Amino acid sequence: MKRTQRNKIDQVKSAERTMKTISERFKDKPYPNLLPKTENQSLFLNAMRKYTLVAAAGTAGVGKTLLACWYAGKLLQDGTIKKIVLLRAYQPLANRTAGLVPGDANQKLMPHYIQMVEYLKDFIGKGAVEYHIENGTIEIASLETIRGRNWEDSCVIIDESQNLVQAEVQAITTRIGDNCKVFMCGDNSGFQNDKKGFCGLNYLRSICYKYSIQDCAFVQFNHDDIQRSGIVRDFVIAYEQELKGGN
Repeated sequence: MKRTQRNKIDQVKSAERTMKTISERFKDKPYPNLLPKTENQSLFLNAMRKYTLVAAAGTAGVGKTLLACWYAGKLLQDGTIKKIVLLRAYQPLANRTAGLVPGDANQKLMPHYIQMVEYLKDFIGKGAVEYHIENGTIEIASLETIRGRNWEDSCVIIDESQNLVQAEVQAITTRIGDNCKVFMCGDNSGFQNDKKGFCGLNYLRSICYKYSIQDCAFVQFNHDDIQRSGIVRDFVIAYEQELKGGN
């Protein structure tokens, strides 16, 4: 056997041993419990356990993304899946942007994914998340790279899903492989939709109902589910009323 081949085999074996050791260390850490605070949060958690594709729609501050990250982190730590894939239908807020971010792909995307990454750090630990990102077992992905992919043994979370366009919804839902969960979270109330006149979540719902697609669930949150703060609830209601033309 050539030396280069032997070196590559030794490197692979070393990486596998390291992965096994770190994985076992992470599993020894007890995973935090998360108790739902509203009926719709309970429905969302139960749906994630039961269905392959779950869409959580509703206003800001109800815990959609937090719950999805908690459940995905639990699957990863338990060894039920091998990978978490994070996606976000990001748009410059009000078409304002600070411009291009220097660095590699992860560094360019990270500013858009901070909240999901921080949730995962809260649940599985900062060091574990950094390790998983470095080794690709937590992948920060961009929507333009998903065609041709096949997600197996994975949990995929798509945040701000209301901003998905038709082609993106179609691409996401046709990437689902064996032992894969897909959680789509977004606000379909209208005022936080950057694609005026089109909502990716509503499009997905219409397709599933029209063609009786099984193994999917939709959970609609409302104002009573808002956990962020009382003032957030007041502003959410006010903006939705404004969108409808005011009083």
